[in-house]
Amino acid sequence: MAEMSNPSEIAREALRRLAMSRIPPTPDNYRAFYLQITKTPDEDGFPEKSLKAIAAALPRHVPEAARRAQDFEQAVATRQWARVNQAILALAARPEENRPAWGGLIRDLVTQYALHHAGLTPARKREALEHVLEASNTNPDLLHRRLMGLARSWSATPTALAAAASASTGEASQTDAPPSQDLAELVSLLRALLRDGVPALIEDSPSLVEEARGLSEQLTQWDSSESLEPFYKKMMAFTHKLEWLGEDQRSVRIALQGLLQLIIQNIGQLVLDNKWLSGQLAMLSEAFTGHLDVRVLDEVERRLKDVIDKQGQLKQGLTEAQLRLKAMLAGFLDRLSAFAESTDEYHVALGECAEQIAQAEDIGELSEVIDKIVRETRIVQETTAASRKDLDDLRTQVDQANVEISRLQQELALTSQQVRHDPLTGTLNRKGLDEVISREIARARRRESPICLSLLDIDNFKALNDTFGHQVGDNALVHLAAVIKESLRPQDSVGRYGGEEFILVLPDTEIEGGLTVLTRLQRELTRKFFLADSRKILITFSAGVAQLAIEEECQSALDRADKAMYAAKRAGKNRVFAA
Repeated sequence: MAEMSNPSEIAREALRRLAMSRIPPTPDNYRAFYLQITKTPDEDGFPEKSLKAIAAALPRHVPEAARRAQDFEQAVATRQWARVNQAILALAARPEENRPAWGGLIRDLVTQYALHHAGLTPARKREALEHVLEASNTNPDLLHRRLMGLARSWSATPTALAAAASASTGEASQTDAPPSQDLAELVSLLRALLRDGVPALIEDSPSLVEEARGLSEQLTQWDSSESLEPFYKKMMAFTHKLEWLGEDQRSVRIALQGLLQLIIQNIGQLVLDNKWLSGQLAMLSEAFTGHLDVRVLDEVERRLKDVIDKQGQLKQGLTEAQLRLKAMLAGFLDRLSAFAESTDEYHVALGECAEQIAQAEDIGELSEVIDKIVRETRIVQETTAASRKDLDDLRTQVDQANVEISRLQQELALTSQQVRHDPLTGTLNRKGLDEVISREIARARRRESPICLSLLDIDNFKALNDTFGHQVGDNALVHLAAVIKESLRPQDSVGRYGGEEFILVLPDTEIEGGLTVLTRLQRELTRKFFLADSRKILITFSAGVAQLAIEEECQSALDRADKAMYAAKRAGKNRVFAA
């Protein structure tokens, strides 16, 4: 094949090879074929996938860390090394004010270690402290977070708080701890709440932040022999202010959600042919309806980025196809103009021949005129034949360009709906599942929270297909997916793993909670029958649930859930087993 130099021809050839190889038309795959055709060495490779994986694992436990992680993600999305370099340098820089507050932590830890807690002996405290130190001694940030969690768990021991409450109301304590110690413990917990917890929630209200810190300072200077009555009055006034602030913030949030809904509706009405935008508009409308959830907003952002990227590629192909069509039409007009000029020349020659015939006096002169007529006629015939062939070829190319434009327009209309979702059930597809699982596992490890993965499979699905047909089987999958989505929490996710298998991602859930979710789902299916040919059919499933262990790979947990699911099937089906 001859080497190509025209960028449009190279682009078309790259797309053709992608289609012939049945490789997804991602930017990286397209770029690889483009470089292969142009025989250009890949000297500017950008490891976007690896950098995105690093971005997903960055810590976000404090606002500054979250902001820097977001800056790094945005830099990777631009594929510009300069921005990535700046983001990496920003991540490496650790201003003094953003370093962990070790002084306050050590003070609280020593205080809690010295206090008496019902149910916590000094030996158990020492064992827990040694475990945290051994498990986190190589990561200062992780060590700081785990020590904070340990101190808070000691201060929030339920029996100790109950004893403190009894002491504050004058009731007899059921523990060996002196009432003054329990009250001091409760005061310490309240001081920490006012100093650290409350300001993080009301940072947009500086005056209330200062008031909260002032109350915390007042508790720091409080002597156990003093009355808490003055502090109690200030605390009640502060509580009322928090309630008013909460109402104001709720009103603002509702108003903003209403404005966003109006803007989305207005865009849908202004865009006459909104097939390219329908998916995005529906997604935004759903995200901003009801309670705002950070996971939902994060998923919407990722899906929009993917849609915009893919639609950008499709629109580029559509623009190129339209330009080719314009060039063909311009060539058509040039051919018609040339044909008209040759016809005009033929008419002029005929007129000259007619004059020569009228003025001829002998047969010899007529012979020359006839030769000229034959010669001019042959030229016109050849030009006409060539023009007809060129026009036929041009018409074929125009038809092909129109077909390509129509295909690209249809693909653009479908892109928004099918980026990360299974077209049959509306649940996540394999690509969407991979992204959600990676994101939720990274989030769980940052927060040291539990996460469960569940694999479920419809019982007797083959028999259902054989009895009623594949269309009924597809409808059964749609019914199951709808019931699952109605039963899950907003932060949970469900995706089609393949065939009649589905995966559930359950963040902030331990194994007992995962079993409860799947059992509740089974009960919902018994109440919501599936109809096939006007017959009620009870759909059941077998499922396995696995809680992801620390540092365990995702595939390992899925394998354990898969084995538990097959154990449930062997035990009689319609069961849920823990891995």
